[in-house]
Amino acid sequence: MDPFGPPAGSSPATPGGYPPPGYDPQASGPPPGYGPPTYGPPAYGPPAYGPPAYGSPPGYGAPAGGLPPTYYAGPQDPLVSADFSGWWDRSSRLIRAAWQPLALIQLIAAVPLFVVSVATTLVTNSDVVVSESTDFDAATFFGALFGIFALFLIPVVLGLITQLAALRYLVQLALGQPITIGQALRSVLGRAPALLGWAIVAGLIILVGLILCVLPGLYMIAVVAVLPAIVLLEPGKGLGRAFELFHADFGAALARIATLMGITIGISFATSFILGALTPATDPAVATVVLTELVTAAFSVAIGIVFSPMLLTAYADMRARKEPFSTAYLASER
Repeated sequence: MDPFGPPAGSSPATPGGYPPPGYDPQASGPPPGYGPPTYGPPAYGPPAYGPPAYGSPPGYGAPAGGLPPTYYAGPQDPLVSADFSGWWDRSSRLIRAAWQPLALIQLIAAVPLFVVSVATTLVTNSDVVVSESTDFDAATFFGALFGIFALFLIPVVLGLITQLAALRYLVQLALGQPITIGQALRSVLGRAPALLGWAIVAGLIILVGLILCVLPGLYMIAVVAVLPAIVLLEPGKGLGRAFELFHADFGAALARIATLMGITIGISFATSFILGALTPATDPAVATVVLTELVTAAFSVAIGIVFSPMLLTAYADMRARKEPFSTAYLASER
């Protein structure tokens, strides 16, 4: 049985509870139990629902240029929303529908990171001793440093892959064409190197911004937040595209990204508080190290479950304010 299947009594729909692109609520009515103000599954309405309601430039939404009407977001589009409340509702609905597979995807990176973190902490606590002598073995020091870096590089790369896989899974769910976790992972392997490259570039720019003046660094963090969605859904585009989307409607973009970052920071603070209560002042025992790393891993999975749906819907809103776009449009871009 499909855990994401349509609600009982709903009208014809594809798996996931979402009608296929082109479903017209004006002709047959929305599925029972759905529709405003609860923002039910997508019903891609006619172009009359177009851009003015979404704050886009005049003329957006008219089918000029030959785009089908389904390429223009309607009020029940599963990803694109007209306001902050709609964005929050769509994000929440995706989280409720996909939290279990998203958790499994996040574990693919969380488990290796947990193992590496535990091993590194135990080795550091037991073997690394600060000597009072002036002798310094550079080869040993940098060899150990390189080893630690290499160990952590594996879960970092896995983290990028799982982030892309979570977004791919959510896109297919919103399209009414759900896929397995394995299919999501295989489909994004080719995009991981691009995301890694852009992440390095963005990280260096953020670092410079934070060093020179904190505010530019925070601004860059907000701008690059949607990079994973851009790399996945718009091959060949990167940092420049992030600036375009973020400034298409600065207020709407800032509200969504600031909320997303605020939730992430809040979960991180909760993690730090719990870890502070668990970690003793002296060198922790093995059981304490394992427990603290388990808590860290659990909260990282929770962040991933919340982050991916909210990021995808924020990207969809930002793109719809820049150009003609709807969830149905994504079916032609894969």
